[in-house]
Amino acid sequence: MTSAQHLVIPGQVIAASNSDSTEEQSFLRGHGTYVERVQDEDRLIASVCGTVQRVNKLITVVPFCELLYQGHIGDLVIGRVTSVQNSRWTVQLVPNQRDAQLPLSGVHLKGGAQRVRTAQDQRDMRLFLQEGDLISAEVHKVQPSDGSLMLHTRSFRYSKLENGCLIRVPPSLIARRKNHALTLINGTLDVLWGTNGLIWIQRALSSTGGDDTKDLAELQEELRRQHADAPVLPDQRQSISRLRNCIECLRLVHSMVTPELAEDLYNKSMELGWSAYEILKPQNVVVLTEECRKGV
Repeated sequence: MTSAQHLVIPGQVIAASNSDSTEEQSFLRGHGTYVERVQDEDRLIASVCGTVQRVNKLITVVPFCELLYQGHIGDLVIGRVTSVQNSRWTVQLVPNQRDAQLPLSGVHLKGGAQRVRTAQDQRDMRLFLQEGDLISAEVHKVQPSDGSLMLHTRSFRYSKLENGCLIRVPPSLIARRKNHALTLINGTLDVLWGTNGLIWIQRALSSTGGDDTKDLAELQEELRRQHADAPVLPDQRQSISRLRNCIECLRLVHSMVTPELAEDLYNKSMELGWSAYEILKPQNVVVLTEECRKGV
């Protein structure tokens, strides 16, 4: 019997049983497998590439796909609004997968007001978010029936994303960690590491200051308006481009994309005196990622 979490490929025999098999050797066919009768025994064979999981007699193969995103409650995700429907927005997290749902009750009203959403709020939904907007959100619920995701942006950490750079990597290269919203490069860049493989880079927001006449919601809204309206300076664009290309280097060599590795490559490229565009030259990618590829 193949042990749990063992990697299998299509056509590989996972288990076999016949009339003389003991109770422990018998099995039930689960997803990702099929049964083939060979002479006097039944063989359980993998139909997909993945890892074997066994619960009592039930054997399944969980498919492994680096482009597949499986959401968990609490995940920070980045997505694009694809449509505005009755009391909800649909948000694309990963191409060719089911879109997530962001209900009207899951967003902050203007000024952080806490009240029941009204018919007027439904008519004004495009004043909050409209088609094409890029947002950060948190997975609030995973539907057990089909695995579809429900999102919310009720925390002030999540909002509409503007004036920055978006890069996509395979979701399998983003490891879950305690904090996915970080400030890097000596406090100059804010980076959101979406567990769905989207990474957002922007200049660091200024401090909220000490204005006691405004609550937190108003201060956050004011900061985001200032960020969206103010142009990005040339040196800030260079820093954003450099970090973006360092992340792309990690993707090209299929290394885990972590803030620590990205910042290490950023500093190394600065020491070597390379400009942002020179980082992606094939020979330079090899030099920058040498330690990553060796697993150091």
